[in-house]
Amino acid sequence: MESKMEDRHKEYLQKNRSFLCSEISLSAVLLAKLSEGGVITDEHLQKLQNIERNDTTKAAVFEFLTEVLPKRGPEAFNLFLEALCESQQEHIADHLKQCLNDICPEDAGTFERLRAELQSHYKRRLASIRPMPWQQDIYLNLTDVFVERQLKLKTNHKGDGRIVTMKNLFTPQQTEEIARRILIEGNPGIGKSTICQTLAHEWGKQSCGRHCGTLCVHSFDLVLYFPAGDFRTKESVAHAVREHLLPSDCRITTSELQGVIEAKNVLIIVDAFDEANAGNRTLDRLIEGNILRDKTLPITSRFNFLQNKLSFFDSKFKVEGYDKEEQLEHVKRYAAHKNIASAPFESMLKEKSVRDLCNNPLNLTLLCLLREEDTQLMITRTALYTSIHRIIRRKASERMDLTEAEVEESLLRPLYQFAFEAHRKNETVVWEKDSKKVENFQHICQVGYLTRELLMSRLQEEVRFQFTHKTFLEFLTAKHIAEMDREERLNWMQHLRYADYHIQIEGLAIEDDFKVEQNDPILGFLFGFLEEKSAELTQMASLVMKETHFSSETHPLSYSCEAYHQLLRLIAELSVMPPELADVICKRRPPLINIHWNCSASCMKGMLKLCNLRFQPPLPMNVNLRNSRDEEEMMSFVQKLIKCKNIECSKIWIEPFNHTELWNNVSGLQIGQADSFQQVSIHCYRIEGNPCEEFSFGDHLSELELIEFKPSLSYLLEAALHKPLTLLHLNCDKLDDRCISLIHRLLRNQRLQRVQLTSPWQRHFVFFLADFAQMENLQSLEILLKNSTDEERRSLEAMLKRNKLSKLTIHSLINLMSSLRELHLPRVNITDLPNLRYLDLINFSLRYSTLNDNGIAVLSDALRSWRNLQQLRIDIDSDDSVAECSLRELFEAIAGCHRLQILSFNRLEMGDSVVPSVCTIIESLKQLRKFTSYGQRNKSLTEEGFKQLEPIIKCTFVRSDTI
Repeated sequence: MESKMEDRHKEYLQKNRSFLCSEISLSAVLLAKLSEGGVITDEHLQKLQNIERNDTTKAAVFEFLTEVLPKRGPEAFNLFLEALCESQQEHIADHLKQCLNDICPEDAGTFERLRAELQSHYKRRLASIRPMPWQQDIYLNLTDVFVERQLKLKTNHKGDGRIVTMKNLFTPQQTEEIARRILIEGNPGIGKSTICQTLAHEWGKQSCGRHCGTLCVHSFDLVLYFPAGDFRTKESVAHAVREHLLPSDCRITTSELQGVIEAKNVLIIVDAFDEANAGNRTLDRLIEGNILRDKTLPITSRFNFLQNKLSFFDSKFKVEGYDKEEQLEHVKRYAAHKNIASAPFESMLKEKSVRDLCNNPLNLTLLCLLREEDTQLMITRTALYTSIHRIIRRKASERMDLTEAEVEESLLRPLYQFAFEAHRKNETVVWEKDSKKVENFQHICQVGYLTRELLMSRLQEEVRFQFTHKTFLEFLTAKHIAEMDREERLNWMQHLRYADYHIQIEGLAIEDDFKVEQNDPILGFLFGFLEEKSAELTQMASLVMKETHFSSETHPLSYSCEAYHQLLRLIAELSVMPPELADVICKRRPPLINIHWNCSASCMKGMLKLCNLRFQPPLPMNVNLRNSRDEEEMMSFVQKLIKCKNIECSKIWIEPFNHTELWNNVSGLQIGQADSFQQVSIHCYRIEGNPCEEFSFGDHLSELELIEFKPSLSYLLEAALHKPLTLLHLNCDKLDDRCISLIHRLLRNQRLQRVQLTSPWQRHFVFFLADFAQMENLQSLEILLKNSTDEERRSLEAMLKRNKLSKLTIHSLINLMSSLRELHLPRVNITDLPNLRYLDLINFSLRYSTLNDNGIAVLSDALRSWRNLQQLRIDIDSDDSVAECSLRELFEAIAGCHRLQILSFNRLEMGDSVVPSVCTIIESLKQLRKFTSYGQRNKSLTEEGFKQLEPIIKCTFVRSDTI
């Protein structure tokens, strides 16, 4: 069914008709794009081609402009502009856009009226925060209580980044250009919505204040603030403005709104994408830049809901939790607003039992509200929300003249079921037609968890009901699940996605990373509810351990919190660990536990509970303190773990900011001592000078890594002399005579089994070859050798003849040994290694190396013989040209490596035509759990190609291990 174009667009087409008829070419690309976008049908296409064939192109264009395009709906004009650009007729599109930007006096008047309406709306509706919206009498003034948030700008796929304040959100970050698409992610209740509310409210006041002098929110002509759900069923942003931001008696038409939005500098703030991500076509097009691409769009979401759209965002931010100073500022502002003493709230912050709750703004506000009524502290998230729930139930009982038992039975239980159904659809908004299915729904709304909203459109009135916060929706959902019978609850749990898997193909809107965190809130509440039902709790925990591979053979240290940490986050909700559950965890113990700098507070709280279990032997633990935001708190946490008799400290990574912090870390964590970490990795690039006190490691130091080492830190090498080192890894650019002498002495240690001498600048370490030749127990070696002499090569051959190495990373060509299990070849021509196929490798990488068709033939032949291969990385040089048939041969060989778990490509030229071969790899490799392809060399792999991969990926990786 055809619909009309907006009047102003028809007017622009009419005014420019002569220009368009003389300039437009009805090329095959233009017609294909118009057909693909639904602007023309096959019938239209045939008609236009007949006119062009029998008359002229101008006549066909005239027919299209007058009889076809104006009748194809409000989006047809913009799709027409896009088709012009795609068919290399940008000058025509630019001409029409200029017409749109030339605002007439009537449009200017519309802009002023719209601006005034929005300012009034934001000042009136956004001036306060209601932490419990069901109690309208409890509100906090936004200006008084808002603590300006810090956001972490993500700078790479590992999660590294730098802190950016809100006032610099719109300033150019990673390039000189202003970011147009900005993603802000964060956990529930962390303050994402409050950030959006504050931005809109600040603009509504039209006063720069402390933001003056920067590119801030006041730089925009208009700010449009929407919950993501406001775009559902809306044809355009203008329609959403008309329905959600303007009063029903406002006489600004949708067509006028569209004109102003296109002409002005507009900030479109979209909150809570995770609550309305399905079937939201207008919002999807907005994110992808298919409409209003030159407008600025910050969008908030919980983690992992926009993984397949990451490539559309110019900047990606993570909202950090409150640090101690921000917590203190929050409670002081709260107390000042309530005109009460802040001392009770400040003392609450010192209680260790609630520390993990206080870094979340919503939880901290709720704790303050409870503190006003009761001095008892809630030490878990479940206990906190249960207390709030009791208050709601009690007040509903008083208000509705019912007993609390009657409120629970007749109103709350149906509400739990209603919340459960809404959560299954990932909805926080429920329309009136859905509510009619629930008996006694009007009374249920009076309990307070739902707010009623009347929407006025030009066609009809619509009523919708909004859950006050997604976290409360999850709480109510968990209440329903807790009341299921055991089999029904287990059936629900078995349909969840637990294990991480990772599929990333750079250069597309494809970066799929399914994680368990989306289920965490409900499972956390559920764990807390079942605490007194030991058997059911243990059954639930057993399923989580099985699905998250809690007892998997390997848990390598990665850059993020792995899926198997879910058990830690869940047991953090328990006030007491039931003995039955403790026995199950001890029996299914993991091989080790990794603690990361970015582990959540609940992870660390759960880890401390795990420490109380009697593991025999003690549970090994790795700790990565690099990039830790709260160094003091992490140090305190790790020191508690060190003292635990059920934990065995394994390896620690540190990144000191200066020599004082280095000394504090080594001494405070007792690195090298018998009852602490005996393996350490130190990132050195920030450290300058010498420690003010004598520096030493403990006498039991067994592994030492020094990354970005420099000669001024020679005291670190000296401190490692005479220690029982089994591993030495030195990454450096320059070495002076003193450092070289110290390394010679360290290499005389006959306990050394693994040595790595690496350099970011290709430094030559040949002068240590004689030392390696004398090392009886060397098993693993990484070294850079360039232009070696005959004597140096003889030293290397003497070492290799022992045939004891199991791992070798070498930048030189040598005869390989049959004992090798890991081989990493940077900058080596693989065709010069004829005996490669006779090895039995577990891990192989070919990096920064020439890999043409001949090289692929050699590699494919070798891969067919490596039946035990588990990890494979292949980098293809950007100048290499690889035939499609060679790629198919390589993929076929990889598909035969049935034990492969990790597969990574760099600069792979993978087009749609080789997708079936990739599908064969994924289907054949039953143990594959990570597949990445970085640095796509061209655009030959399209979204259409990925659609063939997607179902196989999701089917395969859901069953996979953690990464």
